Amino acid sequence: MSSQRTTILIVDAGPTGLVAAISLVNQGFHDIVIVEETSSKGKATRAITIHAATLEALDSIGCAEALIALGIKGTAMQIFDRSGLLMSTEFASLASYTKFPFVLLISQSTTEQVLEAHLKDLGIEVTRPEKAIGLKVNDNGDLDVTFESGKIITAQYVIGADGARSVVRNMAGVGFNDPDGTPPDERLAQMILADVAFSNGSPKFPTSQIHGTASGGRVFLTAPLPKESPDSEPIYRIGFNVPLSAGPPPPNPTTEYLQHYINEQGPLYLSSDPTVNTSPIHISKTVWATRFRTHAAIADKFMIRFDSSGERRRGIVVLVGDAAHIHAPAGGLGMNLGIRDAIFISPALAAHATATDQSLAENDRLLEQCISDRHTRALTTIQLTKRIMWVVGILGATTGRVFDISYWLLRLAGRIPFVKGRIAWNFSGLGNR
Repeated sequence: MSSQRTTILIVDAGPTGLVAAISLVNQGFHDIVIVEETSSKGKATRAITIHAATLEALDSIGCAEALIALGIKGTAMQIFDRSGLLMSTEFASLASYTKFPFVLLISQSTTEQVLEAHLKDLGIEVTRPEKAIGLKVNDNGDLDVTFESGKIITAQYVIGADGARSVVRNMAGVGFNDPDGTPPDERLAQMILADVAFSNGSPKFPTSQIHGTASGGRVFLTAPLPKESPDSEPIYRIGFNVPLSAGPPPPNPTTEYLQHYINEQGPLYLSSDPTVNTSPIHISKTVWATRFRTHAAIADKFMIRFDSSGERRRGIVVLVGDAAHIHAPAGGLGMNLGIRDAIFISPALAAHATATDQSLAENDRLLEQCISDRHTRALTTIQLTKRIMWVVGILGATTGRVFDISYWLLRLAGRIPFVKGRIAWNFSGLGNR
């Protein structure tokens, strides 16, 4: 059994954990250990959008430009029925508010590679594989985190950045529930995400836009992903809901399964059925695919104090990213909020860890305020994603569309420039940094 001591331990080296470490080093704080339970993160694409507010936050720690160089600058988000445009919002409308008036389309695995390389350049390497299995406060008021390997790391602060099934959150005994106490909309509860290549192209393929198709109670997403090399075939992210009537989706969706749902609810130009598409298109390769259920939850608290002695600098757990809050993937906002959590909490945490006895009380107050602010912003994002899912549900209503006032009001609103600008603003995160 080995042991190690540090001031701040970061559990998980996803985007949120990596950014937390980079941000702390940028504050001049180097007594950090960051651990990851897997030996390698692999190539899974997962999250693909980085919005303007997040790019601004990443720019403040010197990471934005390297990511932008590897991604696609998404210009618009457009919603269609299976044959025509319903509404569109252009991110160029953000130009007067940010130097990043676009949504960056880039795989999460690439984002992690860039961030980890930057962290290594700063002198901090990720320790892997180390899976946390236990957490307790010791006699000194510090936290002992036990790992599957038998290793124990003692830290004054533990940052739980370990995702929706957070071991740190569970070990800290923190509740994790929908803030409204409501179940997810079952119409859109079962989802599939996949990255695929197609047999041939179409002038209707998105090149710098995110396309959503809503029809018959079903939704379908299409977005371009950056090529691995100039000569490689184009890869597209697709996503869709699986109706409850179809049963639960398989854990590893096959190409045939994906093709079926493209034909059932995707845009007609992607169909392999020659009766509806005169130039049939087939999936030629499935790079990655997964299933999940949409729901919202937020931790009862984002900061937990374990030391009861009154020592304010020991025994503190801070939750960030999906360990603190999750919501439906509408708008691709989840990873964005987690990255901003880490960047905005890190200065307050570094100041708290290095405070003098005279300044500790004030720094403690500032840390508490920062944590409270992140909780409020998480609640705001959860409510936004619920509204987005409601709109998607209305646009894809199964029955009564001709006489559905809500549907026609939404279609009309989606053509008003002010409304389109507000949609871009809400997605960007600029009003909810």
